[in-house]
Amino acid sequence: MIPPKARAKGKKLKESVRVPWRTRCEADLRAFTDADAIRFWSIAHQVDGEARPIFNYRFEHTLAAVKLGRWLCPQVNADLDIVECALWLHDCRKKLKDPLTKDTHALDASAEVSEILQGTDFPQAKIAAVRHAIEHHVGLKLTKKLSPIETACVWDCDKLSKLGAASLIHFGCISGGFQPITTEDILLRSEAWLELCRVIAASMNTLPGKAEAERRLAFLCAHYQQLGNEWREPLEAPSTNPLKSPVR
Repeated sequence: MIPPKARAKGKKLKESVRVPWRTRCEADLRAFTDADAIRFWSIAHQVDGEARPIFNYRFEHTLAAVKLGRWLCPQVNADLDIVECALWLHDCRKKLKDPLTKDTHALDASAEVSEILQGTDFPQAKIAAVRHAIEHHVGLKLTKKLSPIETACVWDCDKLSKLGAASLIHFGCISGGFQPITTEDILLRSEAWLELCRVIAASMNTLPGKAEAERRLAFLCAHYQQLGNEWREPLEAPSTNPLKSPVR
């Protein structure tokens, strides 16, 4: 029979050994999004005996947002634990191409936070702030700035991840799963997309976020300008194009 004191000591030791919260968040996100991506593509590659999707857009997008959170937080004195945790989990229950269900992914993700973080070393006192940030990250434009600063950072990082070079890779890899794609299709859609990108850039909550959004917007404008020059009239002098103006 184990003495009561030894049992209590063992219980306390077990409680003190907690899983790192970043490890738990990444693992949970990877498991859900890998399975959903395989469903979406209806095919998987076998890698080291495991089924891997053709492309896991949701995980790649989230990883980009997390990297941005680590960059942005020190510049605006935001709590990195809250921002990074919210970014890891902001889309943790969002499915690809699921038109039969209403989009409640922010609330769905928020509802999972406590369970995902259970048994980890994440500070319990910060969970409410994580949930608030997740619940307010939806949408591509804002009419007023978000608060507190952690919620503002999550919105900015989520939207910044949709702009720039990495976003071109992400969108290019996933878009064929939604509709047939040609180079001309990409060019035709680019003008409407760039207009929306301008709205996103203008909606940034933080000054560093706005500066980075404008830099990435300028890159996207240059990219589509070059693509048009190469694809439509590759032997002619570059034409003027409304896409060349990144900011209005």
